[in-house]
Amino acid sequence: MAERVESKVHKYITENRVRLEAFFVVYDRLRHRHVTRSQFFRALNVALNNTLLVSREEEEAMFEKYGRSDGTMNYRVFCDNCTKIERNLERTPLKEVWGDDVILDTRRNPLSPQNEKYFMKHLLPNLQHIAREQGLVVKNQFIDFDFNHNGCVTKGQFLRGLPDKFQVACSQRDIALLVERYCLPDAYGTGIDISYHSLHLDISGEDPALTLPDGKMEDGIPDGRTPPKGKDGIQRIPVLSDLERRVRQVSRDRRFQMVPFFEDFDKLRTGFCAPQVFTRVMCTLGLDGLGAELEVLAAIYQTEEHKDRWVNYRAFCNEMQTPPDSIRSVLQDCFDRLRREFTSRGSVGLLGLLHSFRDYDRVGQGTVHVGDLEDAVAGCGLHFSPAEMDALLSHFARSGYIPYVAFVREVRGNLHRLRRNKVIAVFQDVFTAVGTVRMEELLQRFDTRYHPKALDGSMSEDQVIRDVEDGILLGEREATVDDLCDYWGFLSWKLADDQFRYCVENSFRS
Repeated sequence: MAERVESKVHKYITENRVRLEAFFVVYDRLRHRHVTRSQFFRALNVALNNTLLVSREEEEAMFEKYGRSDGTMNYRVFCDNCTKIERNLERTPLKEVWGDDVILDTRRNPLSPQNEKYFMKHLLPNLQHIAREQGLVVKNQFIDFDFNHNGCVTKGQFLRGLPDKFQVACSQRDIALLVERYCLPDAYGTGIDISYHSLHLDISGEDPALTLPDGKMEDGIPDGRTPPKGKDGIQRIPVLSDLERRVRQVSRDRRFQMVPFFEDFDKLRTGFCAPQVFTRVMCTLGLDGLGAELEVLAAIYQTEEHKDRWVNYRAFCNEMQTPPDSIRSVLQDCFDRLRREFTSRGSVGLLGLLHSFRDYDRVGQGTVHVGDLEDAVAGCGLHFSPAEMDALLSHFARSGYIPYVAFVREVRGNLHRLRRNKVIAVFQDVFTAVGTVRMEELLQRFDTRYHPKALDGSMSEDQVIRDVEDGILLGEREATVDDLCDYWGFLSWKLADDQFRYCVENSFRS
C-alpha cells in the first residue's frame, strides 16, 4: 500500500514540479530528517494541494515503512523514494538512475471549439512572435511569485507578472482565455491558480532561439553558412562570395568588433537576430552604402533550423573577423587561387589532379603520404607556400596521410545557401529519394547552350557534356546532390548572382 501512495505522489510532483522535501523541512527545525506522524501527513497534504486521499490502511502502511518507535517518521527517505533521487553517486558512478519522465502538457484546459480555434491560430502564435521579437522567457516573469516552486501562481500574481508587451497586445477576452486555459484549483479549494509553467512551454518552448540561451552550435543549431562535412568526414571550407569578401576586407581594415552591436538586440545571447535587425546593425557600422546587398548578405547567413529563419550573426561575425593569417583564411585564399587556375582547364584539370594523386597512392586507399603532397601537385604545375602547406596539413592530414579526393573536392568548391537552393530547385526532377542524381537523365535534359563555358565560346556542345559528366562524378560511379551543387560552384565562382541565375534556370529542360 505504501508503494501505491508513493506512486501517486511521484506522479503529482513530476507533473507539477513540486519540491516535496521543502514542505517537511518547515517542521524539522533541527534538521534531523524526522517529523511527527501528524506533521508528516499535514505537510504531504499541503504539498499535494489537498488532492491526495489516504485511507487508514495506507496511512498505517506508511507509518510502518517510515516510522520509528518514538512516533516520528523519516520524511527524507520518503521524499527520495517519491522523487527517485540517488544520493552519494560519487561512490557508485556506474549505478543506473531514474530518467526524467516529466509530463509537459498537464495544465491545458480544453476550451470551446470556437475559442480553441482562435487560441491556436491567432492568440498563441501572436504571443510566440512577441516573445521571439522581444527575447522574452515567460517563466522568468513569474519565478519571484512562485515560492513553492511548483510552476503555479495565483490569478492576481499572473496578471501582475504578465509581460507588458503581452498586456498591450491582448484584449480582455484574450487574457480571460489565458486564465481559462491554464487555471487549476488552488490549495484551499476556494480560488484558482495559474500554471505559468505550461504557458512558458507553449510560448518560449516553441522556439529554439528561446530554449538555447547560449545558441551554441553543439546544441543542434547549424550556423547556416559552413557547408556540411564531406564524405571523408573532413569539414568543408566555405567559398566566400564577392560580397562577403568585400565586407570582410572592410571589417579587417576598420578592425570591427561586431558582436557587441548585435548583442544589443539579442537579450538572450542566442546568436540569432531578425534580418531587419541585421541590416540595421550593418548600417550602424557604416556599411549602409551596400544598399540592397545587405538583404542578400542577411539571406546567406539565415538558418533553416530557426522557426523564423533568423540570421546567425555569430557565424557571420566569426567569418568576417577571421584573421588573415588564420588557417581558415589561408585555406580559403589558397583554394581560390587553385580554383581560378583549374576553372580555365575545366573538369579535365580536376581529373588530371586526381590521376596525379593516384600515382602516389601506394596502398590504393585514396590517400597519399604527407611527404608526397608537394610532388603530387607539382605534376599539375601547382606549388604551395610554407604557410599554405602548414594549413593544408593541419586541415587534411589524418595519421600522416591526406585523403586526396577531399582535396580535389575543395578545389571544385561549393555554394552558399542561396545558390545551392537555386540549383536544387531547378534540378530536383533528376534527384532520387536517397539523394543521388540520375546522371543519364541529367545529361539528356541539360541545355549546353547556357553552360558558362559555352556562353564564353571556350567549349563546344560535346565538350560541355563531357565536362558536366566529369566534373560531377570525379571518377565515381554515381553522383550526389552535393556533387551537382559543387560542380556549379566550380563553374560559377566568378559569376555575378544574376548571371548565375540565368545559367542555372536555362540550362535544364523541363
